Amino acid sequence: RRRVPLTIEETLYVSSSESLKRASLGFDGLMADIYWIRALLYFGEKFEQQRGTNQRFDVRRLTLLEPMLNITVELDPRYIAAYHFGAVFLPEINAERAVQFVERGIRNNPGEWRLYQDLGFVQWRRGHFREAAEAYARGSRLPGAPAWMRTMPALMLTKGGDRETAREMFLRLYEESDDPFIKQVCEEQLMLLDQSRER
Repeated sequence: RRRVPLTIEETLYVSSSESLKRASLGFDGLMADIYWIRALLYFGEKFEQQRGTNQRFDVRRLTLLEPMLNITVELDPRYIAAYHFGAVFLPEINAERAVQFVERGIRNNPGEWRLYQDLGFVQWRRGHFREAAEAYARGSRLPGAPAWMRTMPALMLTKGGDRETAREMFLRLYEESDDPFIKQVCEEQLMLLDQSRER
């Protein structure tokens, strides 16, 4: 089956979650699933498109990723997978809005320790080590949080931005994520860090 060109597909989305809620007739969760799938398909297509022309993958060129993720979580504020995905990729587009996105996830899901991990990750990438430490500390106190979360605040405050901290962050994110895109990005970052350490 012939695919619709991506440039046309990019114009075929509704930008208002309120309009979608009215149109979904109460099936907000189903509509959120549809938008989540569209976000992943859009991401995957752009990823393949850039890699196919031997370009370095640049998330900043994915102009619809942030709006699609926002619509997904506006339709279903408990869509944890969308918050995780946003925490990894939105900082490349706009770090401040990425923090706001994950904080919204925490407000809507205060018992989800992984969102505090995500917030710590975003703050660490911004170089805001004290804020990253606070996020990990808050998350470590939640039921179900793994023991390593308790070590992260000290790691953030003492080691800040060194390569070993970076390696630890990407390794933890890789281990905790079920998303193949996030795992692939983490693998690539770990490989680059290992190559850098060997040099």
